[in-house]
Amino acid sequence: MHVITTLTTGGAERQLELIAQRSAASSRTICLYEGGPVADSMRRGGLTVEVLGMRGWRKALAVPRLARRLRELSPDVVHVHLLAAQLWGIPAARLARVPVVVSSEHSLMADSIEGRPLSPWLRRVYLTLERLADHTVAVSATTAERLVAWGVPRGRISVVDNGIDVDGAQPATGDRERVRAELDVPGGATAIVAVGRLDPVKRVDEILEAVAPRLRSGGHVLLVAGAGSLRDALASQARSLGVDAAVRWLGARDDVPAVLAASDVLVSASRDETFGLAVLEAVAGGLPAVFVQCPALEELGALPDGTERADGGGPEALRAALDRLTARGLGRRPVPPGVRERYDVRATAAALDSLHERLLQRTAGGPGPGRPHRRR
Repeated sequence: MHVITTLTTGGAERQLELIAQRSAASSRTICLYEGGPVADSMRRGGLTVEVLGMRGWRKALAVPRLARRLRELSPDVVHVHLLAAQLWGIPAARLARVPVVVSSEHSLMADSIEGRPLSPWLRRVYLTLERLADHTVAVSATTAERLVAWGVPRGRISVVDNGIDVDGAQPATGDRERVRAELDVPGGATAIVAVGRLDPVKRVDEILEAVAPRLRSGGHVLLVAGAGSLRDALASQARSLGVDAAVRWLGARDDVPAVLAASDVLVSASRDETFGLAVLEAVAGGLPAVFVQCPALEELGALPDGTERADGGGPEALRAALDRLTARGLGRRPVPPGVRERYDVRATAAALDSLHERLLQRTAGGPGPGRPHRRR
């Protein structure tokens, strides 16, 4: 049983879909607040998604209501994703006497978690929840080190890298022409793409400022694939920069590989990445990329050909990195060495299946404090 707050858009949400599709286990997903495009996509793929609709005052009933549902469904493992789901899901799973409770950490930074500023209070809450679970999954080695620095014992952490559909990232025949025509990208124009939520942490405002000179000079368009609270503010910024005619606001898309196929270079301004899914997916599909932070690529060692790091971030650093990459050429590249072997989502799903099974076997061997084992 996967438990998450919503399945609207976002890296953790898309990651859950990819894992559930490829897991050897029988699984179900519970959304505490609402569904959304990812939930719809999961259902179309034959997966079971249940939405509890616990918003507003209903949050006060979240733990007992979820515990009751878990007792009815009797899962062997509850795997929670993201902070709010940890807050409600871990205590509920314990009340329901679920044998194994696992928590995935997707977005812990040095000074924030999922965009929330860190505080001593939040750290105490997080560590209390972590101790109630059986194990914590870090989505990258970088995330694991941050967890240890926070006070989570290293022995309670397993690194299971986020995964991508490497084969699905490859451009399909006709995608480039079809999507460029749909988005009214002029023939011969260079399409710069940004992929991610339109939230402060993704710093799309810095991308707009960085590429504005190119957009004003002609021959370039910016494709922004994502939805979020800053949509109107960013559109206003584009108008003030005089580039609104060259920006395409795509909203949330369920065909990101096709959008990448229509593009010539990806730019990511985020300085708060625990993995860097958008950058990795672009690079796996052969698209050149400029980024500030992408632990997934950095953990491979030398950066792949066709990538350029904008050290420090900010519009000037992004602009300079894009200039350097453009000077080397924006043609498509092959899948970089190590990407398929380390990051294909089939390996991620298998690793999580194996972890769940090991934890179940350990629990069956002798219930620990607060973890009685149930025979189904």
